[in-house]
Amino acid sequence: MIRFAATSPICGLVLLALMAAPGTRALADHRSSQDGAYFVLEGGLDLRDFADAPTRALLERIKGEGEAFTAEDKAHYCRLKGNAVEIQWVVNNLDTGEVIARSANAEVLYFGASVSKVFVAAALLDKQKGKFTRTQLRQLAKMIVVSDNPAWRDLQRQVGEDGSDDSGRAAVHAFVRRMGYPTIMGFQGWRTRKDGVREHGNELNTLELARFLYDTYQRKYPGAEALWKIMQATRTGSRKIGKFTPANVYIGGKTGTYSGPNSSPKTVRLATIESRNHAAVLMVGDSHYGLSILANTGSSEDVAVLGGGLMREYLGVAERVDCG
Repeated sequence: MIRFAATSPICGLVLLALMAAPGTRALADHRSSQDGAYFVLEGGLDLRDFADAPTRALLERIKGEGEAFTAEDKAHYCRLKGNAVEIQWVVNNLDTGEVIARSANAEVLYFGASVSKVFVAAALLDKQKGKFTRTQLRQLAKMIVVSDNPAWRDLQRQVGEDGSDDSGRAAVHAFVRRMGYPTIMGFQGWRTRKDGVREHGNELNTLELARFLYDTYQRKYPGAEALWKIMQATRTGSRKIGKFTPANVYIGGKTGTYSGPNSSPKTVRLATIESRNHAAVLMVGDSHYGLSILANTGSSEDVAVLGGGLMREYLGVAERVDCG
């Protein structure tokens, strides 16, 4: 059973004591048909009322763009699905934890770009036991909804013990490992370990991303419900997975885009970085799914087509696509 403590202001912080025992299913998303009330947390806090006006304007649920998935798109999808060099993906059920389908390379590290911001948000909420200030809510919304980079760097510093970049990176990394994600590097930038070895952040794979989406939906760390609901307002995916998502399907998550040299060729085995990434969460009827894509093709359209095909083949959102 999941228990929620009452919400009350404590020293300028709002308490979100959201605890779930391992293996328990998240409470039903019972406000799903009431957009105005969706951002009310189980303890009674309304994120939109707690937020300042600019943040309140960001907290609006997003649905798919509903563009038609053509025969050409279907053929393109089948080509992309078999590209195990530049693309990896996972489709998972967030209600049960089942991995429905995955690419063969879903454990390989790719550059995550701004998708890594979700780990900074989760680490901060975990550190503060689900508490946050109004200012932090503004920063969280900016970082997740519109992918603001200054908010990313500032919040990562706040995760650390002394407010420094290195301390923040170490704390995010510790959270990621404590949650049971063994290979990804969820922090931003480079960190220096105690033994002097330098490690590069923003390195992810879709298998551990899928697990994080499940853990967030299932509220496996303090404050996960708040992050989950902020993720539903993400606006940067309309030309990625959101493009071919039907207009009656709610879509959230986090995107990432980056083009540049490969700074960490020992772990990310790609000649150059052309990241077009999307870790999406979809509400199809009353069920919730994760659809995570990391692509190094330099094309958001590839992510859109692959996402559109995967949800049609495995989630039944529209006429089924079958690559044979």
